[in-house]
Amino acid sequence: MIEKQEFYHGAALIRLLEDEKCKSVRKHGTGYRVNDGIFLLLKYSTKSRTPWGFGFGRDEVERLNQAAQSFSGVAVALICGGDGVCGMTWESVEELLGGKDGWLSASRKFGGQYAVAGPIGKMKGKIPLNRWPSFLFTNGDEGP
Repeated sequence: MIEKQEFYHGAALIRLLEDEKCKSVRKHGTGYRVNDGIFLLLKYSTKSRTPWGFGFGRDEVERLNQAAQSFSGVAVALICGGDGVCGMTWESVEELLGGKDGWLSASRKFGGQYAVAGPIGKMKGKIPLNRWPSFLFTNGDEGP
């Protein structure tokens, strides 16, 4: 039987693997190592409609902060049900969380872009649906 996590992670990972700039993906702790320099955390919501919610526990925030010290880039992919993947840098996520554990909410109107909010407020600007996974490679292999 396919677990829900495998289903949702697989949807994000297949798009990543199909990107010509993706050279390697390996499991690394609770996330993935992309092109040896980027740490990627995948989070998913099974909700079918907007808004999608994502929790970040204290241990998870600490692991992401540690990854930021060890990797040249850290990214979080918010898998929004069957809608798409909202890719963000850890810096953007951390800013919305206020450096603490908490939650993020991603929403998207039909034909629109993802709006992301957290305990600190709303993210400036919106994230295009087609940003995943190309933003991982915007600075070469160094990542986001």
